[in-house]
Amino acid sequence: MKSLHYFSLAIVAVLCLAIGYYVGTQGGVVPGADMIASEMAEMKSDEKPAKSDGEVLATVNGKDITSSDIETLYASLPAQYRQAPIEFIKEQLLQQMISMEVISQAAEAEKMGDKKEFQDRMDTVRNQLMQEFYITNKIEELVTDELLKEEYNKSVADFTPEEQLHARHILLKTEEEANDMIKLLDDGGNFEELAKEYSTGPSGPNGGDLGYFTKQSMVPEFADAAFSLNTGEYTKTPVKTQFGYHVIKSEDKRNTEAPTFEEKEQELRSKVSSSVIDKLLEELKADASIILMTPTEEEKAEEAAKEDGAKEETKTEETKTE
Repeated sequence: MKSLHYFSLAIVAVLCLAIGYYVGTQGGVVPGADMIASEMAEMKSDEKPAKSDGEVLATVNGKDITSSDIETLYASLPAQYRQAPIEFIKEQLLQQMISMEVISQAAEAEKMGDKKEFQDRMDTVRNQLMQEFYITNKIEELVTDELLKEEYNKSVADFTPEEQLHARHILLKTEEEANDMIKLLDDGGNFEELAKEYSTGPSGPNGGDLGYFTKQSMVPEFADAAFSLNTGEYTKTPVKTQFGYHVIKSEDKRNTEAPTFEEKEQELRSKVSSSVIDKLLEELKADASIILMTPTEEEKAEEAAKEDGAKEETKTEETKTE
């Protein structure tokens, strides 16, 4: 049967109940109704698996609905609605297809396809699909691996490594508390354990771990003190910032690295695709005969005069009414 993906719009509400029951009994998550619109928009009409005729499951005025038709419809559903095996929702799919076939045949009998409104809508849909397929095919043709690699090389050519520091800190409220903490460390205390016990900062439960950061990402007082430390050292005097008093320990230093091609690929593909389509559009416009029906200065003046006259008439009528 043709255009089976359209039927899925009508069956989702029914399938929500059946599939919701299934995934509920399996301990899964019931797909939300708010996902329906976005998922259905993402379905592609050309994504239909090859199939044989299959077993005839029903006939509607002599037209067969086969098991292969059910399989094709099931495959076109969003992933959320394929959580349940096809056998579990086969009857719902069949009943919905029967309903839709009845409606389609009734519409054909009343020659709905001959109506102007229908033809206009079909022309609009056809134009939209033609544009979509044209752009998609051109992107596949023009956005090559070589072009992506070239764009990647450009994007990392000016990359300048920055020094990063991996540090921990213990944040305290007073300078006295910070000095006491430094004494504990001098006596052999474990920085990580002391941070977990005494630090008032959000990183405290993590042993004061701040991960890797650049100098510019921290407040100046903290950054200057932290980046002056050698690996393994901690500050011997409290470091005051707007947040309190810090005792900082340097764990490691490294330089940032340029992102890999794999990390940048999706961003590059989007950027290059947009650039390619913009260039293609400019070329198509340059080759086309485009005539803008811009009014002349005289026509603009006449139109302005008519508008002014209409305003004056309105004012006159309002004055008479008063």
